[in-house]
Amino acid sequence: MYNKTFLQLDNYLTSLQVYWQFEAFHYSDYPWAETNIALSEFLDALSDLQLQHYQQYPDLLYAHIKGFINQLRPFDDALFMIKALPALESDAPFWLKAGIKGRKWSQISAFAQQVNSPYPIVEWCAGKGHLGRLICWQKQLAVTSVEWQQTLCDLGTAEAKKMQLPQTFQQTDVLTGEADNYINPACHAVALHACGDLHLHLIKQAKKNKPAQLSISPCCYHLTTQTIYQPCSLLGQTSALKINKQLLKLAVSKQVVSGKRQSDLSQQEVLWRLAFDELQKHALKTKNYCPLPSFPKALLSGQFETFVLWAMENKSLTFVVPNSLDIFLQQAKKRLKKVRCMELISQFFVRPLELWLVYDRALALQDSGYQVNIASFCDEQVTPRNLLIQAQLIAKIEGNNDD
Repeated sequence: MYNKTFLQLDNYLTSLQVYWQFEAFHYSDYPWAETNIALSEFLDALSDLQLQHYQQYPDLLYAHIKGFINQLRPFDDALFMIKALPALESDAPFWLKAGIKGRKWSQISAFAQQVNSPYPIVEWCAGKGHLGRLICWQKQLAVTSVEWQQTLCDLGTAEAKKMQLPQTFQQTDVLTGEADNYINPACHAVALHACGDLHLHLIKQAKKNKPAQLSISPCCYHLTTQTIYQPCSLLGQTSALKINKQLLKLAVSKQVVSGKRQSDLSQQEVLWRLAFDELQKHALKTKNYCPLPSFPKALLSGQFETFVLWAMENKSLTFVVPNSLDIFLQQAKKRLKKVRCMELISQFFVRPLELWLVYDRALALQDSGYQVNIASFCDEQVTPRNLLIQAQLIAKIEGNNDD
């Protein structure tokens, strides 16, 4: 069903790899600097205000750069469009929503409304079981919630007992296969934002154990043990694309717009990371980028020198720190603009790459004998990860038709 669309996406992403298949922090100049000089000059000429404007409204950039990249498609190109499922009103009582933040509740509610099944539910990577509880109450179905953390299982069990719902929790590690026996032909497996290998394991297990139905909203494709992404589907395995786990982050790089304070802190963090990289390259006479792990955000309220000392200790680096670090901050500021310009271009490939990954998963389920449908289950302002894969075993469909 989705073969043709997948191949179109694959050809598109393959032919334009230079504009998205890179890690911007590792580059001091554009990856296309020598092959598309006109685009490079256009980006370099952008003022800070223009850059900020296009960061906020990236769709407006298309008209200015489509002449530089002939095959580039706009954000709203038909190839990238996914049908939206109708929004249904939730009649859940207030006590079911207790302790769940507004946006999270909106995601759970929108997903649960699309679960239509006569089969008992297996909630994959359940957390506290909020989704399972809502489905349990709305659909009057028994729910088995599978979760790795015992603390969350205990909290979910207490809530289910308090609400007198037929929801049970099983503490198990899905990645080791401990939960495989919960997936069987008489169940409907649901997974809302199960990360990377967690939802991939469920899709692979569906091939063996043939659950009647699956509803999966994938998330965090980069959280995988695979160094290079291994496509799930037979068609995906014919692709020439080689995507490492860092590049998989591009598929989830579109975020809900944050507040000004958070945005300013994020900008300062990136600037300091780049400034430290410039410093360590200068001090150690190297051209290699030095990645830094996450760090306490309290560091950003101090001096850059304190951040440098923390970074040196963290990376076990030894060199003399110059009395003045201003030159490295200035170099980082220039480099940051190029990074942001690279990100402007790569943003045109966020949805195409995510769709490529989702279609690969859908095709894998088709390969396993499922009828599959892909749709968005909520607005992207509720969550950018709004794609839903719904699959029903064809044998079950035929069986239902015989009834």
